[in-house]
Amino acid sequence: MSIRYARYGLLIIIIGLVLYSALGYGSRSFEAYCPFGGAESLWGLITAGEFSCALGPLNLSLLVALLALALLSKKSFCGWACPIGFLGEIFGRLGHGAVGERFRPGNRTNNVLKLLRYVVLVAFLFLTYRTGELILRGYDPFYLLCSGFGHGTLGIISYAVIAVLAVGALLIPMFFCRYLCPLGAVFDPFSRLGLIKIARDEAACTDCGNCYAACPYDIPVHTQPLVRDRDCTNCLECLDSCPEDQVLTLQARL
Repeated sequence: MSIRYARYGLLIIIIGLVLYSALGYGSRSFEAYCPFGGAESLWGLITAGEFSCALGPLNLSLLVALLALALLSKKSFCGWACPIGFLGEIFGRLGHGAVGERFRPGNRTNNVLKLLRYVVLVAFLFLTYRTGELILRGYDPFYLLCSGFGHGTLGIISYAVIAVLAVGALLIPMFFCRYLCPLGAVFDPFSRLGLIKIARDEAACTDCGNCYAACPYDIPVHTQPLVRDRDCTNCLECLDSCPEDQVLTLQARL
């Protein structure tokens, strides 16, 4: 639990800073801190030499930095710094507490649904590049919540999106991150190559399954000598849950 408290403390600080900017107190708009904006800006930079709408150099710099981080430590940004990931995790815990039994999609269903995030990525980048507008705004939980459903949102459609994502997160932890997050899709190939990952001592492991039960993404850590899964965020929930010392460790491994 000690790792979780440290992680949650960092996430709360980050959310506080984002809200500070969203309320107009920062020197930049909260949208300047969205790394996916770096991907949305690429076409405009290549074709016209300028950023689209409210995007700027910081968006692109953040994207490049986080891709480098993914090569170093998988999707650590998602587990340690993303406000939407944090909300998804909290809602998942609330849903588990209310129902008592966490719903786990079968492996095949889970993997098929993960393909949706690539569809979302391609669709919104195509529409953004074609129109020059930030089409994702009306559907993006980060923008909708931080802007208070402000400019660029779609009225009842945007409220429905948030409602669906909230219910989905109560039923399946990390619902948005697993199945719909376009930034997660961008990170995927880099995360697979991430240098720092969870290693499991197979000889010392008792196969209790606590690590699997604790993983927000249902990664079967207890069956893998080295967790290469694209969804691993190195959140270390599995380390916190393991009853044995040094069975699960963070290691720099190819």
